[in-house]
Amino acid sequence: MGVATARPIGPFEVGGAIEAEYDRAGGPDAFGDPTTPETDAAGGGKKQDFVNNASIYWTPATDAHAIGGAIRDKWRGTGSESGSMKYPVTDEGQTGKPGRFQHFQGGSIYWSIGSGTHVLSGVIRDKFASVGWENSPLGFPIADENKTNSSTTHIQLFEGGAIYSTAKTGTHIVWGAIRDTWVRNGAENGRYGFPTGDEYDYEGGKAQDFSGGKIVWKPES
Repeated sequence: MGVATARPIGPFEVGGAIEAEYDRAGGPDAFGDPTTPETDAAGGGKKQDFVNNASIYWTPATDAHAIGGAIRDKWRGTGSESGSMKYPVTDEGQTGKPGRFQHFQGGSIYWSIGSGTHVLSGVIRDKFASVGWENSPLGFPIADENKTNSSTTHIQLFEGGAIYSTAKTGTHIVWGAIRDTWVRNGAENGRYGFPTGDEYDYEGGKAQDFSGGKIVWKPES
């Protein structure tokens, strides 16, 4: 990467790919002056912090990306680039609904005023992506992924439903009126157990299969 073409900005120089990202992503208005020099980061990367609660991280594999605000705070809570999320692979972006997101080598972080800031990763993130991210009826995540009963059972709650994943039943969404009935019956600890498939069309309504039976919903006539 190098800093041969670095230029002084405030008290420190900014150069190379970090300088290019600094200029591309908004310059002094977005970042303010640097508060540190460029320093080494995990795995051969580089990083630099700036006044406006923002940083820029770079690796040869990911290029340079800015990260700041609530998303940076959440990322640092996971161990920053040394943690499970590793390096950012995109800049922070605007979501389809009012909110923000950023993708990382190990997953994604989503934020909105109503839901807070939460991590998505693995098969739950894949499922969330497959139905349209936050633009689906799931909306934004309202909690981080949770493990229940054993390390092979994963649950994440969203504004409009939940994603459940077990080694035995796979990864499935529960939402809407079917989820309401399922929750009233004890959710995964009740008579129906875990979902074994997603919701599907059934006799003019919807149905979903669970390890303990089927829940059917039909519109009121």
